[in-house]
Amino acid sequence: MSDTPSPATLAAALVNAREAACLTQEDLADRSGVSVRAIRNLETGQTSRPRKQSLVLLAKALGLPPGEVGQLLRKPETGSHREPSAGSTPAELPAAPRHRLVGRKPHLDALRAHLSAQERPDLGTPAVVIGPPGAGKTSLILEAAHSVRGRFPDGQVFVDLHPDASSVPFTPDRLVRRVLRSLSGAPVADHPEEAAARLRDALSRRRVLVVLDNVDGEGQVRPLLVDGARSAVLVAARRELPALPAQFRRRIGALSEADAYQVLEDLLGPARTRAERASAMSILRSSARLPLALHIAGLWLSARPHRSLRDLSDRLMYEQDRIGFLRIGDLSLQASVAAYCRSLPDPVRAALQRMKTVRGDFGLDDVVEADVTPSRGLAADLLDELLDRQMVHVSGVDDDGRVRYRMYDAVRQYLAYGPPDLWGTRRAAGHVWLPQQAGGPRP
Repeated sequence: MSDTPSPATLAAALVNAREAACLTQEDLADRSGVSVRAIRNLETGQTSRPRKQSLVLLAKALGLPPGEVGQLLRKPETGSHREPSAGSTPAELPAAPRHRLVGRKPHLDALRAHLSAQERPDLGTPAVVIGPPGAGKTSLILEAAHSVRGRFPDGQVFVDLHPDASSVPFTPDRLVRRVLRSLSGAPVADHPEEAAARLRDALSRRRVLVVLDNVDGEGQVRPLLVDGARSAVLVAARRELPALPAQFRRRIGALSEADAYQVLEDLLGPARTRAERASAMSILRSSARLPLALHIAGLWLSARPHRSLRDLSDRLMYEQDRIGFLRIGDLSLQASVAAYCRSLPDPVRAALQRMKTVRGDFGLDDVVEADVTPSRGLAADLLDELLDRQMVHVSGVDDDGRVRYRMYDAVRQYLAYGPPDLWGTRRAAGHVWLPQQAGGPRP
């Protein structure tokens, strides 16, 4: 095989291999020693005669066997009318959780049953997992996806649509191209409508599992829905997706006290946990029994065997320090909440920030009195929006039959004590929330 590949062939192969390894161009540059600019030129076909040594470094960084640069070059030529190849079998799922998913077995069993259906007519119905920040949605969908991957021999595609608080979410057109490129092994240069049609055709003909994380709207899911499809779609969503015509929905939240205690015991061992049970229970309360917060707490103590559980429970006692302290490595409860808040429309985000003075259970009148909205009707619309977006939850009904609400603990702490810069600099005009500013009244 020639050492001088076609620029189009190399671009297709390199993009596909890099995305299959879940690497950005910057990540690949760090691993390989090849500059970001050189990688970008290769992936866009601007480099007509690439250096063989650069290809060797890239192949090694991508996990290809040393010397087998040909694996980067054996991809077929791409073209505007190339059909997805049945031989392109992506395996893009990130690693399954290394910890036991305590308290999630009913949800996991239900997702497995739905995704494992072979001939059921609703296989094309997306499975959607919804929950507040830190509830463990990503861990749940990855565990479910790995457990059924054998049912999808034509591949598994994974896309994180909004990986962090500062990233720009995927548009539907961008998502279509991303998934189609994974299935075809080549860049897609078709018109958006044609690309969407080819993706529907591919999902109809093949048995593929598409997993989407951090979904923020129905438009990011709808292009993947095909009547009578052999493929399946599994979604972790930051908000309700009421406009999807049909979906298999699972809502998750805080763990029970027994399950939350089990998470700590799994991470620290029964002897250490039971020796300081009172402090362990205090940690559960401070963590609001959220899987992410509990996991961070357990890892923090595991990394410090010389520290007592009381040391941590004392650190979490003061609410103003809690959300900032619950972080270890690249895990952060504060960052999880920040990503949710940054995805809010500006008027909703501004209204939510003004609600930080509202404590405990509250009703529509409390929202009006806090100068967030001028009327109970607008307050009801706002709270519906915040319910959908997993910022608040219904806490009960009072003696007069009026619904009471409560802000999720992590959201409330973030509003009150999180660094102001995490909110960004944009602010909505005006001092009250109006439904038309957030996309119009709810139908």
